[in-house]
Amino acid sequence: MEKSVSFGVTDYVIMAVMLSISMAIGVYFAVAGRKHTSQEDYLLGGRNLGIIPVGLSLFATFNSAVSLLGIPAEVYTYGTMAIYIGLGYGLATSLCTVTLLPLIYPLRITSIYEYLQLRFDSKGVRLFGACLGMIQTICYMTIALLSPAMALQTAAGLPLWMSLVTVGVVGTIYTAIGGIKSVVWTDAFQSIIIFGGIIATVAKGCDVVGGMDKVWKTTEERGRLIFDQVDPDPRVRHTIMGCVLGIGINWLTNFFGQSFSQRLCSIKSEENARKMILMVTPLNVIYVSILVFTGMTILVYFDHIGCDPMAAGFITNANQLMPYFVIRTLGFIPGLSGLYISTIFSGALSTLSSGINALAANTVEDLLYPVLRTRRESTVTTISRAMVFLYGAAAIGLAYLAKGLKGPLTEIVFVVMGGTGGPVFGGLFLLGAVFPQANKVVSVFNQ
Repeated sequence: MEKSVSFGVTDYVIMAVMLSISMAIGVYFAVAGRKHTSQEDYLLGGRNLGIIPVGLSLFATFNSAVSLLGIPAEVYTYGTMAIYIGLGYGLATSLCTVTLLPLIYPLRITSIYEYLQLRFDSKGVRLFGACLGMIQTICYMTIALLSPAMALQTAAGLPLWMSLVTVGVVGTIYTAIGGIKSVVWTDAFQSIIIFGGIIATVAKGCDVVGGMDKVWKTTEERGRLIFDQVDPDPRVRHTIMGCVLGIGINWLTNFFGQSFSQRLCSIKSEENARKMILMVTPLNVIYVSILVFTGMTILVYFDHIGCDPMAAGFITNANQLMPYFVIRTLGFIPGLSGLYISTIFSGALSTLSSGINALAANTVEDLLYPVLRTRRESTVTTISRAMVFLYGAAAIGLAYLAKGLKGPLTEIVFVVMGGTGGPVFGGLFLLGAVFPQANKVVSVFNQ
């Protein structure tokens, strides 16, 4: 195998078209909504968005470039037990219909952390929850933006700064000018790119190695076809209980955040919101299943040619396996490399745009509300747009500063979500919803 590779004109054209369409969607909604300057229109789409676009938006937001790169790497390194990650995702989204949805939707709130002030009668609890949630969003957004840029830098030769700036600038602009409608519809378009890219990649890769039967048989011969790991030891990386229950609960903490709740409350009715969640559940399972088979295909291909790219020094970590496989082995097909890079960019764009939109909402609704509550709606909306630009620039800078980050992407993301989302979900939302005895302490002198 040759270590060097270059993109063709067709690849760059496909990438440019994808980015141009994303930008055009933002411009369209900016023009179409120029007469609607209220915060509810800008942050919640007037609470009248459709089931399908919001569902696809949620899918694209939480299945970022991290999963596109990380799950095939997990399968290549550890085996097919990663298939149960999809069931964990499905469990988390299903639980939302009986936890988050009936708790938050009827309140007609903009920020999910408003619930904490209503429940505990404390602005301090609301502010604490909002700050932790914003830290979680910033960390996840940074990893989701950095990880594909680092993988593409080594595997495809694209400069780190080019990937960060391209995704960061495009995502920030269309989010700022178009608001939540731009984010949702762009995410829906990017979901199609993500599915189309990975299906085309795995189909052609499977054909190159000799078909699905060859992939399945060789994976089994190499001892990577594993579906029955039930070891109760929590130190075992992949077990059925760990992937389904552990990842399901871990992912549920992520749903008790601004990005998810903001989309939930943008739908017209609670029944439609429930249908949207149930639509996303099978999408997550199918998506993970395709990525697992992609990892099997990569394993079989490098086994067939007798070359481990990591051992040969062509790549430095498993996160680069997927782009290396596509570009080095399938790059002879005009446009396929560009389609795959567009898939990674789509995953990063969806996470970035949703993250900075949520951060802007938290800033104006939770942090600056005492100052802005007497301002006109148009003024507050303008400040929200300014916050989007600010957080977009911050995301690019933080991602570049974190370029020394190493380790499995899936592991890093789960640690970040558990460390920041766990206290908010379990310590605040779960406490408030399940235990009526947990209330504000009132001094006897004030009674």
